[in-house]
Amino acid sequence: MFFVFFVQVIAQTNSVTEAGLFSLLLVVSIYPIATYLSRDLLLRAMRLKKISRFVLQFFLFSLLNGIILLTYLFLFHLLEQEGFFPKSEYFSIALEPFTIASIFFSSGVFINLCICGLRFLLEYIRSQKVILEYQLRTLQHQVTPHFMFNVLNHIHILMQEDVEKSSSLLLKYSEILRYQLYEGSKKIVRLEQDIQFIKDFISIEEFRWSGKLTTRCSWEVENGKMEIPALLFIVFIENAFKYATKSESEPGFITIHFKQQGNMLKLEVENSKHEAPLQSSDSAGLGLKNIRERLEILYHSKYSLDIVETENRYHINLQITA
Repeated sequence: MFFVFFVQVIAQTNSVTEAGLFSLLLVVSIYPIATYLSRDLLLRAMRLKKISRFVLQFFLFSLLNGIILLTYLFLFHLLEQEGFFPKSEYFSIALEPFTIASIFFSSGVFINLCICGLRFLLEYIRSQKVILEYQLRTLQHQVTPHFMFNVLNHIHILMQEDVEKSSSLLLKYSEILRYQLYEGSKKIVRLEQDIQFIKDFISIEEFRWSGKLTTRCSWEVENGKMEIPALLFIVFIENAFKYATKSESEPGFITIHFKQQGNMLKLEVENSKHEAPLQSSDSAGLGLKNIRERLEILYHSKYSLDIVETENRYHINLQITA
């Protein structure tokens, strides 16, 4: 506000001191009024949805600002007449009848309109940020029941076949769940943490499907300290193990390749699959839907996700520019 008034006045006066003092007094007088109008009354009207009342308040406070502006114009005009400041075109023109009416009815409105507009924009940005954070939290937390259901289901099936093996598996799963519950609830984790979580998950699935499924993994990580959103890749790995073919006569396969170089992240996952679709894939569909929404919110145009499905293979290619 000070800069705008100062530039406007200095262009038509011969005194930097006068322009600076006028702008300072105007800002000191108008700013509290405009702040109260935009911060308190506007936000209250938005919360209570009483816009008509705010419109009346807006015009009343705008008239008050107009009166303050006219008062200072008269004051500095008199100071120039008394010789405190050199006479200027700005304060002479400002006191012409037409200009007075224009200032009184429009300047106050313009000042409040600008400040209320900025306040409204800031509140809109803040509200959108809150909404996006809520959506991210919701999407991230939706991974929890999906992931835990698969964990418990795996252990339940294995306990009927091999109690000792299921006990060992339960201990390993506890480490994964500890990460998922504590680190996974954070917004950001180190890349090396999330990769280790994925590796632990893979080792347990390999243990469970030994002889029925082969896995090949490669990890190229340039900077393990790089920060990424928690649990960003697990859905793709989990789905690969869930829907890959598993047979001792014809073992299925999963190929995982991860690469991080600079600010680029790339994940490729390919797995064998049944020619006929499994009975239900709702959980996989939900997982992919959630991860697509998370990627869209987090990276928008800075990512690509390609999914190719054939009769017996499923291939995903995810690339992110962080």
